[in-house]
Amino acid sequence: MPDPALLELSNVCVQRGDRLALDHLSLSVQSGEHVAILGPNGSGKSTLIKTITRECYPLLQPDSSFRILGQDSWNIFELRSRIGVVSNDLMASCTRDITGRELVLSGFFGSIGIWPNHHVTDEMEATAARVMDSLDAGRLANRWLDEVSSGEARRLLIARALIHNPSTLLLDEPTTSLDLAALYELRTYLRRLAQSGIGLLLVTHHLDDIIPEIDRVVLLRNGRVHADGPKAEVLQPGSLSELFGAPVEVYERRGFYHAW
Repeated sequence: MPDPALLELSNVCVQRGDRLALDHLSLSVQSGEHVAILGPNGSGKSTLIKTITRECYPLLQPDSSFRILGQDSWNIFELRSRIGVVSNDLMASCTRDITGRELVLSGFFGSIGIWPNHHVTDEMEATAARVMDSLDAGRLANRWLDEVSSGEARRLLIARALIHNPSTLLLDEPTTSLDLAALYELRTYLRRLAQSGIGLLLVTHHLDDIIPEIDRVVLLRNGRVHADGPKAEVLQPGSLSELFGAPVEVYERRGFYHAW
């Protein structure tokens, strides 16, 4: 029996303030699929992420449905073990009082950092060390988070997201504030994860973030799907110019797409 779809949204509306951030959005993503969701600021990308992570909830409507891995309701802690999340909100929560090791271990508890009520087992320690080593992050275990670079912090957040061996990694604008060396390292790790069988759901407004292993792109505009299909068909000057409301030129090199 095939695995249930990762996401099945049908006519989903999410209201934030006085506007519909998601406006009758319909979208399906299969388990293990590598998909990029691309859109300008205000297109609904952040709301979609918060809806997946159950920080926002759709309006109740008779013709609307939203299922994650075949279920319309989830225990949030169980969901976190199935979908690893790397977001800018998590990045902003990282403070000096947390070491790299504590950040990764906190993935077991759905927190940022280890608290007095958390019981860390030897098995958890071993798993955290193994995941960090797989991302070349073992040397960051005892570093305070305000002493690591943005790229190193992202690597630790990815390790935290992988602590439960999730089937999918959800990435929100993963390259924000990274320099060229850190960009190269991050994309190398993401390519390695994609090739290992972990599904990637990448949410971004940068074409350069879309690694060659991602073969499907969804364009999001005003809370709706503007285009959806194979990367080579969707990432065209016409559709991107319309999406971003400005003239866009596109070129492809070695599986990466760039725009200006």
